[in-house]
Amino acid sequence: MSTFSALNGALTSLIAQRQALEIAGQNIANVNTPGYTRQRANLQAIEGTAPASMIGAGSSVNGGVLVTSIDRLGDVFLEARVRQETSSAAFLDAVADAYALLESTIAEPGDKGLAAQLDTFFTSWQDVANRPDDDAARAVLLENANTLVARVASGYRAVEAQWQAARSQAAALATDVNSAADAVADLNARIKAITVSGASPNALIDQRNQVLTQLSGLVGAEARLREDGTVDVMVGGNALVRGEKANHIVVEGANTLRDLAVTPPARDKGQVRLLWADSKNDVGATGGRLPGLLSVLAPANANGTGGAIAELAGRLNSLVTNDQKTGLADVVNAQHLAGESRPGVGGTPFFGMTNGEPAALSLRVLITDVADIAAGLPGAGARDGSNADKLSQLANDVGALWSHAVVDLGVNTRTATQRAMSAEATRAVADGLLTSQAGVDLDEETVNLMAYQRAYEAAARVITSVDQILDTLINRTGVVGR
Repeated sequence: MSTFSALNGALTSLIAQRQALEIAGQNIANVNTPGYTRQRANLQAIEGTAPASMIGAGSSVNGGVLVTSIDRLGDVFLEARVRQETSSAAFLDAVADAYALLESTIAEPGDKGLAAQLDTFFTSWQDVANRPDDDAARAVLLENANTLVARVASGYRAVEAQWQAARSQAAALATDVNSAADAVADLNARIKAITVSGASPNALIDQRNQVLTQLSGLVGAEARLREDGTVDVMVGGNALVRGEKANHIVVEGANTLRDLAVTPPARDKGQVRLLWADSKNDVGATGGRLPGLLSVLAPANANGTGGAIAELAGRLNSLVTNDQKTGLADVVNAQHLAGESRPGVGGTPFFGMTNGEPAALSLRVLITDVADIAAGLPGAGARDGSNADKLSQLANDVGALWSHAVVDLGVNTRTATQRAMSAEATRAVADGLLTSQAGVDLDEETVNLMAYQRAYEAAARVITSVDQILDTLINRTGVVGR
């Protein structure tokens, strides 16, 4: 091995160890950077052979060392798993959030809840039955009836507002999906160009992975890596992003709850859908927060398994009136018509509604004069309260309608919450596995830093030694006798 070969080997070591030091420093600098994947410098020996000469045959020489690549220590399988679990968790979280908000909206059980207002209303009928000639008791009945009507309407308006908010959020999320798709297409182009140039696109790949995870959480996107380093993003089996081209999606359908069918049987009227912007075909997404919202925005159906918001709106309408004639207005009106307000004067409808409007929203009390309350039965006399007593006994039947709705909502809320928590726990496990594989370990990087530093110092010492040898050869050899 020649002296200059040793010098060259030490020089390449200085360069390689410096590059490795820079990579370790980059890892340490980004220990808290979200989405950063640690990198590693791959070192490879440079082999060389000295030509045969008069003093010996050809032999191996010190070719030195070379950084052949800077690897990104990610795991494509773990990354795909994180995206898959993120998709599922985001879908279930959207559903759980909707149920939780609905449960807080109805405020059951509670003094201000609809069940309490129903009890108060029917108790007022019993008070009238006990004191049929007491105008004060009748006035309290009308007051409580109007309070009940207002509570039903306010509950429906709250549900309607929640549907509207979810609809607006769905449209906003579709815009976010389109922006993210454009970002992936742009990153694909930049990564492809950098890869062709021979430089490292690792930082851009990290950025793209973050956007891909975001897309998974939004719309259940899947990524397929191509040979040129770009990725195709698939949603529902179709390409949201293919190479450097992004496709867009739109949310179309009902803009308000009133445009949507909320009463069974099952209908598709006004259903909110996720469509491809160009073809208007269904996207077919099954994961992510946006499809989760769409499931919440779906119409009610005959099985009670439709969209959570429309189902509750339908239950409120059914509480007022339904095809079985067991609603509040149905039974109260029927019984009130069977009585009489005073001898010879038959009862009239107690409640009224507006055709074409949601029953829960248009319900109103038609009786305004306490004298028109049909407390007695025909022929029983002016002081009879038998009909008011019969009306008070309707409490259990009407209350059961709402109790079933509350119980169903509670069960669905608990189930949705548990499923969301389980999915989030699974996602967290997958994310933890990816972090342990691809995240920066400060202890490991510190050890690497020290190793590269020592190697750098050793290479510098080799150069110093070679310099001393050359100084001896050049300046000291042949000086005897001078």
